[in-house]
Amino acid sequence: MIKLNILNMKNFLKVVNQCVGRIMVVSPDGKRTDINGRTGIQHRLQAEYLENGKCLPLTLEFDYPTDYFAVVSYYAGDC
Repeated sequence: MIKLNILNMKNFLKVVNQCVGRIMVVSPDGKRTDINGRTGIQHRLQAEYLENGKCLPLTLEFDYPTDYFAVVSYYAGDC
């Protein structure tokens, strides 16, 4: 599980959609929602991101280590 502040939603979602397994957003109440390839959920995240001033804190869980490393590598390079 990792916590990130997403500053570039478009590129973040591009990386997420290239992943193999589920990318789960963990809400404060513990609910888990897969965002990989889920355009409806991704549109809601985009709206939250814009409402939040182009910054969105997310807690993520991954099915596969390769997906984790892809997102972490993107995040480290984007910041």
